[in-house]
Amino acid sequence: MKTFSQFKDATLIVIVTYRFSEIIAYSLQNIAKITQDQDNTWIVIINNAQDPDIIEVINTLNHPRIITFHLPFNFGKALAANFFFKQYITKENIPKTIISLDPDTIFSAESFTKLVDASQQLPQCGMIGMRFKDNKANPERNLFFKPKKCLGINKKEYHLSSPFMCTVAGPILAIEGKKIVEDCKNQLFPKKYIQVYGGDDSALYDVFRWKYINGYLEGTEATHLISAGQIVDEFFERKQ
Repeated sequence: MKTFSQFKDATLIVIVTYRFSEIIAYSLQNIAKITQDQDNTWIVIINNAQDPDIIEVINTLNHPRIITFHLPFNFGKALAANFFFKQYITKENIPKTIISLDPDTIFSAESFTKLVDASQQLPQCGMIGMRFKDNKANPERNLFFKPKKCLGINKKEYHLSSPFMCTVAGPILAIEGKKIVEDCKNQLFPKKYIQVYGGDDSALYDVFRWKYINGYLEGTEATHLISAGQIVDEFFERKQ
């Protein structure tokens, strides 16, 4: 079995693909471009679909640090990601930062850099997401209170908006790597029940909610491109 020793102390981005090949292509090209020259950032793509269009999208990506797994059928996001972690992440190769990214989300290099930085400077935080553009696919909920001020190891102030009594939405999440190994027993989404869909981010939130600060990092912005299977208009506007 491969050991993937290169993941140790790296930034590891985990992406599970399934449908909407055009959106997937756009999202993957975005993150590939951002991380192209980041020598200590790796992308793992777990393809849950046998859709030839999606396979072609993945195979045509030009990036030196992409590792791809093609699964025979749709395991769902959580089971696919958890399988990878159980098989290939150990105490000997724990990434410094783990990022769960849905392939329907885009953002700037600046926002990505800020997110990774916060995950490495805020050990008191668990799930750190980006703020989302307020479109029809915005997944943010229950942001009733002003952002919390968090002091980093570097003595810098960070501000997180924490949702009230609900999870940080999961299109993009950054988590300190050792928390996944130690708190979540080496599962990205520690679900108590086996199911293909639903409860992924909430399972992580249930582990972290009373132990860490969880929230959206102010000063960042991501754009979510799909909600309930419907592609937002701005995707087509961007493609023009």
